Amino acid sequence: MVLSYMMRNIFKNIALVLFVAVALLLTVRGLPGNPTPTQLNTLAWKDNGPFELSPERGRYTLLYSLVENHSFYLQPDLAKFTAPDVGYINNHYVSIFAPSVSFLAIPGYVIGKYFNLAQVGAFAWMTLFALLNVILIRAIAIRLGAHPLAATIAGLTFLFATPSFPYAVTIYEHQPSTFLLLLSFYLLIRFKSIYSLFAIWILYAFAFTVDYPNLFIMLPIAVAAFFKSFNLEKIHKKVVVHISFPRIFTVLGVVIPLAFLLWVNQQSYHSPLRISGTVPTVESVSNSGKPIFLSTLEQAQLKKSKAPTNVPPPSALTFFNPRDMLNGFYILLISPDRGILVYAPVVLFGLAGIIYAGKRKEKYVPVLAGVIGFNFILYSMWGDPYGGWAFGGRYLIPAYAILSIYVGLLLSWFGRKNLLLLLFFITFSYSVVINTLGAVTSNSNPPQIQAAALSEQLHQRVDYTFIRNFNDLNNNVSKSFIFQTYGINRITAWDYYTYVAFFILGVCSLFIISFYVDMRKKIKREGRHAV
Repeated sequence: MVLSYMMRNIFKNIALVLFVAVALLLTVRGLPGNPTPTQLNTLAWKDNGPFELSPERGRYTLLYSLVENHSFYLQPDLAKFTAPDVGYINNHYVSIFAPSVSFLAIPGYVIGKYFNLAQVGAFAWMTLFALLNVILIRAIAIRLGAHPLAATIAGLTFLFATPSFPYAVTIYEHQPSTFLLLLSFYLLIRFKSIYSLFAIWILYAFAFTVDYPNLFIMLPIAVAAFFKSFNLEKIHKKVVVHISFPRIFTVLGVVIPLAFLLWVNQQSYHSPLRISGTVPTVESVSNSGKPIFLSTLEQAQLKKSKAPTNVPPPSALTFFNPRDMLNGFYILLISPDRGILVYAPVVLFGLAGIIYAGKRKEKYVPVLAGVIGFNFILYSMWGDPYGGWAFGGRYLIPAYAILSIYVGLLLSWFGRKNLLLLLFFITFSYSVVINTLGAVTSNSNPPQIQAAALSEQLHQRVDYTFIRNFNDLNNNVSKSFIFQTYGINRITAWDYYTYVAFFILGVCSLFIISFYVDMRKKIKREGRHAV
């Protein structure tokens, strides 16, 4: 009996992994070939291809330069491909992004290059983090008391029913950042050894090299890990604090990733303490290969308008402004172009779950609520809470992961209520349909404020919500590698999107139905026991 139960669980886990892997394979973006810098600068690879936005270009160019040129410096053609998100210092073009995403994608690039799929390999390698995030969310939810099927639904909610999905099939920092966050928290609640604490500090510092704001977003987990070094004991009406110095010294784990970052900064900017975001930015690269600085253009515009030209040099602190918080909350929560209510309303069930968990005084609510709070507050103050041209609120992907955990817990606590399950299924289905749309087509949606300006400039309507993605389907545009390589001459983009969406929603529905059936059986068992 026990062996049969274990075999069923193993089969279910394998089926989950295969399903997620197939869904990601169907949507990963790309074109066949090993493009050169000259080829990368064509529309086929840029606006019309997989590198539609500068964050993808910036991380890929550093990856390309490291592998092909064995250098942190970018050749002029690579800099032109990346501009305007490229820096220039000491007569060299350099990346202005945190470096580790480029390093993490190297194995995929190398494997893909062997099969003449260098770009696809790099993108596909990043989908591994999305798969691992589903597994970690499931494991954490179960550890916190969720029903196994509800925990599975939680993992699928994060990946397929939030803007996590469109950013799982390209080369962005969000999935690796979320993986490091979830793995750190899992180690915190699963193990109590010195080695697990040491690993948490390594992951915390490494997350900073993946995306600098992770220093704040993962801070609640780091604080919780630090307090694992202390133990309170009440002796004769006195509280005695026991300090474990070996555990305190596990904080030295941060040295390893920070040493790596200092080395990268030294190689790139000739200063170990200078981070990429403070490097002078290049607006474009001339045909002769010389930089045209963003600051130069700004100075010229200020001079023309007779405004003061003493523009301060870039600083990491200037990216945040508390005065922008109210507008930032509006953008992140309810705006039509980035708001949770539009792109991922299903995570509101997670919000209800974490509130209820707080009332139950569940142990880890303060830590996870702190992660969500830092994520929201940080990016509400960010100079660009829109995330540039983007699909939905990409900056909130770590918060989506935490809220998805509490989706699983809420379903476990109230899964017997048919109305709750029905509302969840409807909201979940809507969220899957919308975010699959982004994954299959494009992330290149302008903020509402830019769309308005472009509409006036071009004298035509410029869409800025997921309606823009429906327009892509109407124009037979899908940037999926599978569609562009094997499907474009056989089916339309609309057909491909429909097949993928129904495949994902259909399999997810089976998990939800299985959970519903299990809840019905549990009610019947309890009824018999009561009699």
